[in-house]
Amino acid sequence: MNDPWQILVVDDQSGIATDIAELLNSSVGSDTNARVSAVPEESFDRALSYLSKGDYDILVLDVLYGVPNQASHLELSDTIMDGSDVFKRIRSQRFIPTVFYTALPERVNLNIKPPFVQVVSKSSDDPIADLRRAISDILDSGFLLIHRALKDHVEDVVREYMIEFMEDNWDILPEPEADLAHLLLRRLSVSLEGGANALVDRFGVTMKNGVRDGIHPTHFYVVPLIGEYRMGDILYGPDARNLSGDNDDVISWYVILTPSCDLVQSKAEFVIVAECLLLDTFSQYTDWRDDQSNSSKANELKNLLKSRPRGKQHDRYHYLPAAWDIPNLMVDLQRTLYIPYDQLAGYRKVGSLDNPFSEALSNRFNRYIGRVGTPDLDFDAALDQMREAD
Repeated sequence: MNDPWQILVVDDQSGIATDIAELLNSSVGSDTNARVSAVPEESFDRALSYLSKGDYDILVLDVLYGVPNQASHLELSDTIMDGSDVFKRIRSQRFIPTVFYTALPERVNLNIKPPFVQVVSKSSDDPIADLRRAISDILDSGFLLIHRALKDHVEDVVREYMIEFMEDNWDILPEPEADLAHLLLRRLSVSLEGGANALVDRFGVTMKNGVRDGIHPTHFYVVPLIGEYRMGDILYGPDARNLSGDNDDVISWYVILTPSCDLVQSKAEFVIVAECLLLDTFSQYTDWRDDQSNSSKANELKNLLKSRPRGKQHDRYHYLPAAWDIPNLMVDLQRTLYIPYDQLAGYRKVGSLDNPFSEALSNRFNRYIGRVGTPDLDFDAALDQMREAD
């Protein structure tokens, strides 16, 4: 990823756009490899056309458009466009980090979210330095690497699929257009499931001791959520044991255990949930936290996370690792409850377990709830029987 980052500089005065582009055509990030190539443009409409093709990585934009002046080439109306209107038009084309570089910063009526959306005033003491700093913040954040790597990955999968599968099978597919759409999207989804580590490697992320063992915690979850409620949704909200509102101060975590098909088909009048306890409420965690060099306490905690705590039923607990807004949680399958479906709206959906982790939780729940309890066998007596038989 050593190609220069492409910056589109849009200002209705071509001389200003050209000057800014020339000033930016150097390394502006703290990383010396963060080379940029800035291109001037005086027409906002043409800029939108360029953005729709995905040719640029960063947009520098003057909000002041359409004011009658000597710039007869303007293609917009004869009124000043509000910053929020400009931004909506941009985002209707594509995602691109945007720096509003304007003499009217007060017209950028947006929720500014650096480094994705920033405002630099042309009236500051050193506007060019401020502009370079804003672009450096974008480049140094690293999210452009993620964006570019993901686009490259998708393009590679689609290219290989079209060449290696479509060309050879087009004539034998019963409904080629529909089949192609379904098969291609499924192939792409599988490639993304298995390609996370490859993308992380491209970002230069290294794991502790240089070794990656297992999966990253965020691999467990789908965030933001897609569609309606489903098995594995993680909820945060009022105590499900007391939905009358008498104790609104009690906030708890829950995970949905009702099968997704019942939720999607609106068959569930009540939804089965299991309460999730914060890991730091368990003695195995606090004992280890207070003495992290003690291998015995570390093993006790690991056994809890594996749902094999000493002295307690196996499979009672199910560990959900911390990620995003989700803390370290232990699903307690002894604490199952029913919530009326029409009251789910009172809970915040924080995330959802992805496959196969939702299936693993469902399997553990079915195994735990359906287990058959038997008295412990006297193994000493069994061994005595074996000796006598010999």
